[in-house]
Amino acid sequence: MTDRQRELLQMIEDAFRGVELGDGVSLHESAVIDDYGTLEERRVARVPDEKRDWHKAMLEPDLPRLFDIGCGVLSFLDAQGMRFYLPACLMLLVGDHDNDLYGNMFESLEFQLTCLGDYNRERFDILNTIQRQCVCEVLTYLRDSMEDLEFEPRFRTNEINHAIDGYWSLPHA
Repeated sequence: MTDRQRELLQMIEDAFRGVELGDGVSLHESAVIDDYGTLEERRVARVPDEKRDWHKAMLEPDLPRLFDIGCGVLSFLDAQGMRFYLPACLMLLVGDHDNDLYGNMFESLEFQLTCLGDYNRERFDILNTIQRQCVCEVLTYLRDSMEDLEFEPRFRTNEINHAIDGYWSLPHA
């Protein structure tokens, strides 16, 4: 692990310390929403999900499966859910980017962080200035490391540059 990776992991840790899910959409609940599940199915799916410590989300054995192509887990998280799971995803990508299991997670997260229409902007408005700066730093790291990370064929450099220079560089309103 490089010094830059350690620095980013600490930045993520500091920026998202104490963040809890609250009443936000949970990981398994978002998969049920993606499958047009009922409110009861959502409630049942939510029960086993971690709600207090986002670090435990990184240990979720279903995490890689939930990011398989065709499962838009991040797309169905609300603002609270996104804020809760975002640091776990960022930590996994920065700290364990050699793991092939996280390729789909990277694509999904990269899409959410760079396709900044009204829906995603509303979900990211919950982030404070320090959290937004953290996301900007991680995006910059991933962009600058893309050849080493072997994500180049799928990497949308122009969109990432636009997001870094635009939305993620703006102070929180």
